[in-house]
Amino acid sequence: MALPRLNELPQYELIIPSTGENINYRPFLVKEQKVLILALESQDQKQVLNAILNCIDACCEGIDSKNLATFDVEYIFTQIRGKSVGESTKVNIACGKCEDNNEVSIDLNKIALQENIDTNNKFVKITDDITVELKYPTYSEFMKRSNLEINLSANIVFQLMSACLEAVILNDDERVSIKDESAEEVENFINSLTAEQFAKMQNFVESIPKIHMDITFKCESCEHNNIKRLEGLTDFFS
Repeated sequence: MALPRLNELPQYELIIPSTGENINYRPFLVKEQKVLILALESQDQKQVLNAILNCIDACCEGIDSKNLATFDVEYIFTQIRGKSVGESTKVNIACGKCEDNNEVSIDLNKIALQENIDTNNKFVKITDDITVELKYPTYSEFMKRSNLEINLSANIVFQLMSACLEAVILNDDERVSIKDESAEEVENFINSLTAEQFAKMQNFVESIPKIHMDITFKCESCEHNNIKRLEGLTDFFS
């Protein structure tokens, strides 16, 4: 007699932030948890991200994680994680005064995501004749790059910019799709921007929604009262 297979049907619902679509999902199982643990132990960000995307595909009905915006992935994985191994987790945070690490427990239910997300592609006019069409990037686009960084930081703004480019529109009628251009062409286009033009596009990049939570804790070593904002997957699940 064959043993039963348990817990493989979706049990919960959530709404994809970028589309408003309602989907069904289930907690991750031991087989997915093992892959996630091994990926975290490797400390390889690409391996971690690939495990998270595969987990989402396995646990959710009717979606392809490679097409999800970065903040969709963060939000959905947080929901799956909360229903899988508990709605709280512990993270190590350095004290702002003495820099000693403190283990802090956080409630995953209190993780927030920016509301009123603009789901439309954004158009930025950079000259009288040229407009760029921008979109929210996906993590699958970052996985194609050799130097992956999950958190938004100054040293990867250029990578984010290229991932956000959807098209360049010339004279309001000729649309050049970025997916049809080589990486070298895209790089040359971005490098040709003035600082002012780059800043217009950078405003969009820096406003990409992220999961976040503001927490307070007293340092166990020096008793300094800390206020810290956690943002993005690595802050919550590193």
